[in-house]
This record gives sequence, C-alpha cells and structure tokens, in this order.
Amino acid sequence: MSRLGLLVSILVGAVGCRRAPPATPTFAREVAPIVFSRCAPCHRPGGAGPFALLGYDDVARRATQIARVTSRHIMPPWKATGDLAYTNARRLGDGEIETLRRWAEAGAPLGDAAAVPPAPAFASGWQLGTPDAVVEMPAYELRAGGPDDYRNFVVRAPVATTKWVVAWELRANGRAIHHAIVNLDRNGFARKRDREDGRVGYPGMEPGDVQSPDGFYLVWTPGQTPTPAVAGQAWRIDGDTDLVMQLHMQPTGKVESVHPTLALYFTDAAPTVSRMTWRIGDGRIDIPPGEAFTLRDDSWLPVDVELLTLFPHLHYLGRTVRVWATTPDGVERPLLAIDDWDPAWQEKYVLAQPMRVPAGSTLSMALGYDNSEANPRNPNRPPVRVHTGERSVDEMGNVTFELRLATEGDKVKLRETKYRRELSRGGGARAHYNLGNTLAEQGRFADAVAAYRRAVELAPSLVPARANLGRALLMSGDVKGAMAEFEGALKLDPGNVRVRAQLEDARRRR
Repeated sequence: MSRLGLLVSILVGAVGCRRAPPATPTFAREVAPIVFSRCAPCHRPGGAGPFALLGYDDVARRATQIARVTSRHIMPPWKATGDLAYTNARRLGDGEIETLRRWAEAGAPLGDAAAVPPAPAFASGWQLGTPDAVVEMPAYELRAGGPDDYRNFVVRAPVATTKWVVAWELRANGRAIHHAIVNLDRNGFARKRDREDGRVGYPGMEPGDVQSPDGFYLVWTPGQTPTPAVAGQAWRIDGDTDLVMQLHMQPTGKVESVHPTLALYFTDAAPTVSRMTWRIGDGRIDIPPGEAFTLRDDSWLPVDVELLTLFPHLHYLGRTVRVWATTPDGVERPLLAIDDWDPAWQEKYVLAQPMRVPAGSTLSMALGYDNSEANPRNPNRPPVRVHTGERSVDEMGNVTFELRLATEGDKVKLRETKYRRELSRGGGARAHYNLGNTLAEQGRFADAVAAYRRAVELAPSLVPARANLGRALLMSGDVKGAMAEFEGALKLDPGNVRVRAQLEDARRRR
C-alpha cells in the first residue's frame, strides 16, 4: 500500500472509532427516575416544596429552572460536601445534574410516553403508619410580618403510665415553621413559664430547664423524612411528662394559625441501647462589621462512643462548618464539611455507618462567619456589630451529637464530664444541679450534697435542687437536714406530691 493510501486508511479508521454523540435524554428514560426519587418527596401535594413535580407537564414547564438550581447545588437542599456517607443525603451526582442540564437544553423531550415510570405514591396519612398517640399542639397566631418568632409550647404527654417511644413524626400544617425541636420536662418548669405572659406558649430560643429525651435530639426541618423505629432504641414518657415543642417560625406575609401535630409510636420493650446527646460550641461571638470570625471548640471524651448523628446550628452570618474527631494517636477523622451554610436548610446529618470513637478522643468544630456585605445572607445592610444572642439577627454556633454508648455506666461518666465542663465555662445553678444528679446516681452522696448546695445558693427557688439535696442528705444519714430541705421545697411548691412523700419518709426515719 502506498504511503498516501495508508494515511487515508488511518484517517478513515480514526473517524470510525469516534464515539457517537450521547443520546438526548428524555423524560421517560432518564429524567423521571431522577425527579421522582430526588425531588418529588418534597415537591408533592402537602410536601415542603412550593409546587408538585409528579408528572411530565409539571417538570417540563420548569426544566430550565430545574437545570439552573441543580447545577448551582441550590436544589436538592443538601449542604454537606466530601465523601462521608449519610443515610439522609439528598445530593445529586454530577452525572444526574448533567442529564438535567442536557434535557433542558434539548427542549425537555418526553420520549416514549408508554415508558414513563409511575409517579411515586405518598401516604396521605402519617408516613410511619397509624400512630399510637397523636398530640395536637395549641394553635398560635403568627403575625404577617416582622422578625422571626421563637416560641415554646407545652403539652402533657398523652399517657397515664410509662411508655417507650420508638419513633415520632411531625406535621407542620403550614409553611411558617422553619424548624421544630421537641424536649421533655418532668419538673413543671416549662408549664410555669407558659403561664407568665397570658399567651399560649412562652418566648425564647433557649427553652429553659428542659431536656432532650434519653439521648435523642428530636429536631424537625421541612422536607425531612421521619426516622423509622430502630430495635432496642426508645425514649420514655409517663403521666408526669410535659412535651415542650420549640418552634422557629417565619412570617409569610399573612397572618397564620400555626398548629403542628405530633405522632408518637410506642413499643412495649424498654431500650437495650444506651444513648446520650452531646454538644460542643456555644462560645462567645463578637463580630465587628466587615470582618470574618471563626468559632472553635473541642471536647474530650472519657469513654468509647459511637457517633450516630450530628446537627450544626448557626445563624445568617454563618458560612462554613467543619466537624471532626481526633483519636488519641492523633488521627483526624472528618465528620462534616459545609462550604455554603444556609440557615434555611438545617439538617441532622445521620451517619450511614455509626463511627466508633475511642476513649481519650476529642470532638472538634470550626464554624466560620462573615459579617461583610459579600455575605449574601447578611441581614444588615450596611453590616453592624453582631454578638451572641437568641434572635435570628444575633449569632450562635454549636454542634449537637447523638451518641451510642456501651453501658449505662459509660453514660454516667460522660454526663459527669459534661456538667463539669459546663461549670468550668461558667455554668450556673442548673449545671450544679445536674452534676449533683450524676454524682447521686453513682452513690457519691457527699459530693452530690455539695453540688446541690451550690445550686440552691445560686437559685434558692429551684425546687428540684432543694428536693434532691434533701434526698442526698437523707442517704448520707442527715435526717434533720433532709427534713429542712424538703420543708423549704414545699414552701415554694406546696402541691408537690413527690416532695411531700419524701418529707414523710424522712419523718419516719427520725
């Protein structure tokens, strides 16, 4: 073959080996599976999205918008970056984003109508099935405009005896709720605060003397899928339990009646897994106008733990989130990275596989803030100095973890570390009271007496501290001192049946 013939042969072969251009995506074949699985759970009647995406017409008329917001990672609203796997991730892959872009640019073709997969079906009732109990929160009238509204609503648990809650689900019944957090109160603090201003509920981002239930951080955000029951894991309520629901509400431009509903699912089996919540952060924030700021915190763990979830919380100036664990041998293990924090899309990040963190490790966070005009979410134009505070225009920064522990004894050790840490940072009466409870639980009654006494000194009207001080004195053999504390508690709360029974017990021991 001549040299020219060889060249022609090579060129022809090269052309023949070129890849055929990719087929144009169609709704039926490529787009519907993406939208139905990733978008429809929110974009459906009654969902968190403002419109439905359950059929070709719904999706095609918004094809350009969908391509734009997905390519910019605005939708689906998932802020975590990195390779760590979370069970509730809504992230689209690069290939899926490219498919949506090419489909929109091609004019949103339908393809074979007969090949369109069926639209997903969503339960018209509760997603977890028929609940064992339903709690109706009292209706609250939210004004049409103005700043965000934080309010805490108190409802008695719908049980007469002890029940174990294995799952829960919340219906917002409207679009005004930015997020909700459910806590428990077994001492009546929240109910007393509820009576202070003559309105339903009481104000404030910090709900006061209430607690997360037995190692669960019950937080709800729009679009969230309820977590199904997990064997061996549950939290307790009884006839003396108040459910305290904190709502962060945002005015919608019209007066709204806000009345969320809470479904509870019970199990007969007491939990076999020990859990605990753990929080880092909440340091002092002071950011001058135009400046950046990083809030850092570390927390040492005295026992082995398994990390289950983490929930970061910042306000409008927040921009970046970094959370990691450092093992005793100095190895850093990333837990969460966010490069574009948005307070409108706060998430509880659920690790796909619980991460074991050995005793002696530290949990760390670095939260970045930007108080300049370059921050598109800065609520102040021009920027102003911003401090720590409860209002949404103030700032805040923390990360809350859900932990699984090997034993109840490990939980007691971790709780003691937690409250001593709070006291080292200026914690008040409540921290001394909680430390006293933990010490009493370990049978260290002399140490518990000292902690309770300090709590009473700082807050003389803290009835549970007086009552528990009396109990610790009684267990230490000081019957006279115990009676004095029980009597003091009853002067503050004459109707307290438990304290009256404790006083009668002390009298019998004289």
